[in-house]
Amino acid sequence: MSQSPTAFVDRDGVINRKRPEGEYVNSRDEFEPLPGSIEALAALSRAGYIIVVVTNQQGIAKGVTDRSFVDALHIELVDSVAAAGGTIDQVQVCPHLAGTCECRKPAVGLFEQARARDPRIDFARSAVIGDSQSDIEAALRIGARPVLVTAEAGSTLRTDGVTEVADLAAAAAMLTEVASV
Repeated sequence: MSQSPTAFVDRDGVINRKRPEGEYVNSRDEFEPLPGSIEALAALSRAGYIIVVVTNQQGIAKGVTDRSFVDALHIELVDSVAAAGGTIDQVQVCPHLAGTCECRKPAVGLFEQARARDPRIDFARSAVIGDSQSDIEAALRIGARPVLVTAEAGSTLRTDGVTEVADLAAAAAMLTEVASV
């Protein structure tokens, strides 16, 4: 089985608008996809990337977010990307409180679980697209390319090897351009 590049994509702040600190997406109305994010996921998929959403959701452990709601929301997300012509291959969720597990980013459990489910995943040919330092740390720990979504125009390659981009659409454009070279 040949190995494939994978785009590990954080959810809140990358795919959808992030709620204020301490608040969680607890209703369909609170899940607002960011402009171009659904299309960007579809474009990455069409370019040959395995798409894995990796998301910390400690609101579940705190009892303020219902796991069945989170799962239903992710089914809708998968369907939205399919309607745009792409595929989300997996959604990996850490439902635990910080410091209580091996899957909450920056730990790499979610990434290992994804690779265990799909042996085509090659960390060295992958990117982690996120909006927080925990996403960047996880990328570095698995040897993937770290891509930080900053919501600021333009893209920059920092001296530490982290690529900063404005949004998921910019990340997708950069990664698909690299993939076609």
